[in-house]
Amino acid sequence: MKKPALLLMVLLIGTVALGQNGNYLIGVSSHLVNFETSDYLKSDNWQANWGPTKLSVGIPLSERLSLFPTASFGKANFTGLNQDRSFWNADLNGKFDLTLTRLQPYVMLGGGASRINEKTYGAFNGGLGLTFWVMEGFGLNAQTNFYAVPSFENYFQNSMGIVFRTGGGPRDSDKDGIPDDADACPKEKGSASAQGCPDMDGDGVKDADDKCPNEAGTMATFGCPDSDGDGIANAQDNCPTVAGLAAFNGCPDTDGDGIMDKDDACPSEKGSAALKGCPDYDGDGIADKDDACPTVKGTEAMKGCPDSDGDGIADKDDNCPNQAGTVERKGCPEIQAEEVKAIETRLNVAAKKIQFETGSAKIKTASFADIDQIVDIMKQYTFTQFDIEGHTDNTGKADANRALSQQRADAVKAYIAQKGIANERLTAVGYGADKPIASNATAAGRTQNRRVEIHLKQ
Repeated sequence: MKKPALLLMVLLIGTVALGQNGNYLIGVSSHLVNFETSDYLKSDNWQANWGPTKLSVGIPLSERLSLFPTASFGKANFTGLNQDRSFWNADLNGKFDLTLTRLQPYVMLGGGASRINEKTYGAFNGGLGLTFWVMEGFGLNAQTNFYAVPSFENYFQNSMGIVFRTGGGPRDSDKDGIPDDADACPKEKGSASAQGCPDMDGDGVKDADDKCPNEAGTMATFGCPDSDGDGIANAQDNCPTVAGLAAFNGCPDTDGDGIMDKDDACPSEKGSAALKGCPDYDGDGIADKDDACPTVKGTEAMKGCPDSDGDGIADKDDNCPNQAGTVERKGCPEIQAEEVKAIETRLNVAAKKIQFETGSAKIKTASFADIDQIVDIMKQYTFTQFDIEGHTDNTGKADANRALSQQRADAVKAYIAQKGIANERLTAVGYGADKPIASNATAAGRTQNRRVEIHLKQ
């Protein structure tokens, strides 16, 4: 008991002289020793030494680094012996605090002497510890050390106890709870989030660096608010509620065409500045959204569609896109009187050959070829309309003749429509015996009067 106490006293006197600020730490602990290093967790291997069996003093060299002389004594059960033997050790360690907060972990490394079973050995040790400061100047401590004893056996020592600090704890000049060593502003009260510096708005940016000290902001915007999180402070952000790009002062460009969304008429499609951000697939200078023919070049007058014949009717609506025409004829040209007469002559050469069963509107099979010739002519004049007239001689009652002529005109119209001529282009009228072209007094005249005529309408 006397030797460790004497050794500790010598260590204390020597190390106190090295202390820089009188902020000394004094520890009193109980400890346990285990020489069975291969079985650290087995409780039977640990010899407990209760009471104030370990004493230590911390001598500060800086805020985190201190010299740490330690002495401990007691009993230990050594390998190969059947009874406890006396045990003590004295060390001088370097201690480094990992943090300077209320919960303070640390590491230790040093060496000294261990007296075991009446023999003294040189020893080296390293350890880990944790101090919890219950209040200024008083804390609870736990520590584990591994001792390497080259001339004997290695061992573990665990200790638990209390610690006192004569200066009341780590130096905290501004009393903000953050030790000066970790305080970026040790003379001003601050917050932990701002490294001990004043932070009026609590955003973690110290007031000295905060361009908006009265409004919570972000580090990226130097303490100013950034509602949309795009890294551009609201004050400089032209679109503060939606994330955008620095190039557009915080406004977005969703389609990446270099035109910000608020100025982009087509924000989801890449376009050109000339068309306010809208695309123009056919390159005619008319935005696709306004282009009635977006895949083919056209003119503004035609809403983006072409007008090949220049008649003011877009090709898509022009039934004669390569011939200038009129709106009334859907882009097709008017047929001149001389051509009308020539067309009707061709039509009626075939029409006069159409024959029906006697007293009936049934077309004779032999006449189908003649009507097919009429259809071919009609197809050459795509949007011309035609009147189909039915005529009879004066044999029989006038009403019956008129009805029969109407039925025959309708039969011819139906056949022609079936062959591909639009029904709305055809009109069928029965005149009976009202429009003879020869005398009904002779059989030859009556034969001429029983006929079908076709006339062209502009």
